[in-house]
Amino acid sequence: MRMETRRAQRLLLSVPISYRTPGDDEWLSGRVRNISESGVMFAPADLRVGQEIEVILSTPIPIQSIAAGQLFFSAKVVRTGPDHSAAAHFQECRFLLGT
Repeated sequence: MRMETRRAQRLLLSVPISYRTPGDDEWLSGRVRNISESGVMFAPADLRVGQEIEVILSTPIPIQSIAAGQLFFSAKVVRTGPDHSAAAHFQECRFLLGT
């Protein structure tokens, strides 16, 4: 018997993204390629698999259970590409108010 693994529905969305490793003062910039309620793929990024990152982005529309607005995520890099892209799995999500 084969078990089916469901992936979260991905949305192609090109919006700015800021990211950094926890504790860094400098935020780096990129663009989202696609996003789901469980993670994001973006570029450019010079990151390694397993690296913890913090992400800020604004979604103009809801992404499944995540409401639209400016959001802060704690995430972990799960994949990188030869085109300097990175995919990160969300671990925590918070709304940024008054920004």
